[in-house]
Amino acid sequence: MVDKYRSAAQLYLVTPQFDERTEFAGLLDRVLQAAQVAALLIAPRSQGDASDSYQNDCKLLASIAQKHGAAALTLNDTQISGRAGADGIHLTGNLKELKDVIGRFQPAKIVGAGTIRDRHDAMEKGEALPDYLLFGDMFETEETSPDSALELAAWWADLFEIPCVAMAGKQLKDVENAVATRADFIGLNGFVWQHADGPEAAIKAAHKLLQND
Repeated sequence: MVDKYRSAAQLYLVTPQFDERTEFAGLLDRVLQAAQVAALLIAPRSQGDASDSYQNDCKLLASIAQKHGAAALTLNDTQISGRAGADGIHLTGNLKELKDVIGRFQPAKIVGAGTIRDRHDAMEKGEALPDYLLFGDMFETEETSPDSALELAAWWADLFEIPCVAMAGKQLKDVENAVATRADFIGLNGFVWQHADGPEAAIKAAHKLLQND
């Protein structure tokens, strides 16, 4: 997932809520063809998404991500990650869970950690040696400003070797602010899927920002 010799940040894309699996798979295929994405986090369609439905989503979408050279990550459920043939798992749980999954799955699988609340939390989870830390709200459900998360990402990127993801918001300026943190990965969700010119145009615009940085 991480190319240590690459100077520019890379894109980390989170899937949105969607209605029909096959239709979204076609859209995702076009988006990943439009610009290089390092990793795709396949999120459940809703908080109450049935495990069978999520597993079937992951199987299909993981194969599309991998076809385009992106690492496919699932959320929290290690069994679904294995059954879907994903490259890794992103965890939003506590430190104990993170250490347990790292012990069982690294180095064969990527293990990332999110829900970072402050510097102390970041350092504790960083000491567990995940493959990356993610700063910010993946699902853009929080009403608070993302500034504090970007400040954490900038602090982490400047001091620590473990790669980090800085989540951007829905506007181009949000992506620019995330890039300014010097994070290894720029996390995208609403900026791509809710863009007025469409997801393909959005992913191209974000990728261009990274190349020009």
